[in-house]
Amino acid sequence: MRIAHIGPPLARRGGPAGYLWQLQAAAESFGQGARHLLTFPPPAPPVRQQRRPLMNRIQSRLGRAKRAVLGPPTFYRPDEASVRRERGLVDDMLTAATQEVCIESSASLNAALSSDADVLFAHEPAAAERLLAERGASRQVWLMMHAPMPMSLFLAWNWGVPESRWEDVAALPDVRRWTDWEIDICRRVDRLVTPCREAVEELARVDAAFGRLRVDFVLTGAAAAPVMFPGSRRDLRERWRLPRDLPIGLFIGSPQPYRGLDALLAALGELPADTPGMLAIAGPSADAIPRRPRVRALGPVHEVADLMNAVDFVINVNRFSLFDLSTIEAAQARRPLLMHRIGGNRRFAELGAGCVLIDDLAPATIAAGLAEMFTMTPDRLAALGEASGSCYERHLRPADMWARHAALYDEAAVERRVSTT
Repeated sequence: MRIAHIGPPLARRGGPAGYLWQLQAAAESFGQGARHLLTFPPPAPPVRQQRRPLMNRIQSRLGRAKRAVLGPPTFYRPDEASVRRERGLVDDMLTAATQEVCIESSASLNAALSSDADVLFAHEPAAAERLLAERGASRQVWLMMHAPMPMSLFLAWNWGVPESRWEDVAALPDVRRWTDWEIDICRRVDRLVTPCREAVEELARVDAAFGRLRVDFVLTGAAAAPVMFPGSRRDLRERWRLPRDLPIGLFIGSPQPYRGLDALLAALGELPADTPGMLAIAGPSADAIPRRPRVRALGPVHEVADLMNAVDFVINVNRFSLFDLSTIEAAQARRPLLMHRIGGNRRFAELGAGCVLIDDLAPATIAAGLAEMFTMTPDRLAALGEASGSCYERHLRPADMWARHAALYDEAAVERRVSTT
């Protein structure tokens, strides 16, 4: 079959762009002799890493000092009436987001529609909607789900009203209507794909209709970026100014509410004073993280593989969990994991990753998990790390990712031949 993947330009990051980057690399390495012809979006243009200007760095330091005195800044939040009004602010935001998805994916979307591809494989609901409208009679449209919650909830909660409970945001009229829109697209595509059953259960927490959809499960895989700074753990800790002798847990990700960083920071107050340990937080701007004795805010980090080699364990306290790339990278780095027992995190545990699971995100519960990790014996940490590494080698390599995709394509090709006959 001829399969055209539709998504944003390829880049090594999260979301569809990073997933398709990994899949294309896996197909090139392991797909020789495959019975299918695949096309992918073009690569994103390279981004040059530049040191911030001196005045920007000075302003950043002054901002931290100001925060220490005055507390965190107050950001604009829309008034409640505009958020709750039907066809209001949330609808405007979601409309703009779907339009932006089609613009960002336009190169691969237009190329796919004008090609002779048998399968148009979308990686965003908005792109799938356009493909369904313009595909013609003989071509299938597939959709892969990349978010652990409906798109409308993800955008309205994480980017609109992050201080709200997700249940309240999900009940907003416009969020409810756009969730119905997404469910309708999922019903109309020829195949709906997601990494694992636990990921669908996350969607079904928001709307039970997701749990009644027919879904193909294709577990993902990945290869972390190569190590940039070979050396001892001590050398790596010096690079990020991390203490040499303390146990260190790493949170890596965004400060969006679904990632649970606020719950993790709240838990620090529940740790006994004599418990050794520190958190390294990578991803959010260092200025956005409050100064605390047990916290080292690193800001955005590009050398992820090196950073994972500098810490003792990796933390995932998501409120919703698909099957996170950062957790795959942690398994490849042979790191123990402290994880919320939810969604795709449960699948990591079932696959044999070396993890300690916590049942909820109450401060006392997270603190108990942190205390267990911070006081764990070196032998026990090493055993959990080896389990994570073995899990990666058995299930999560790029070769495994490609094999599972190839199996799905083979199955679809057989069905296509049977239906044609």
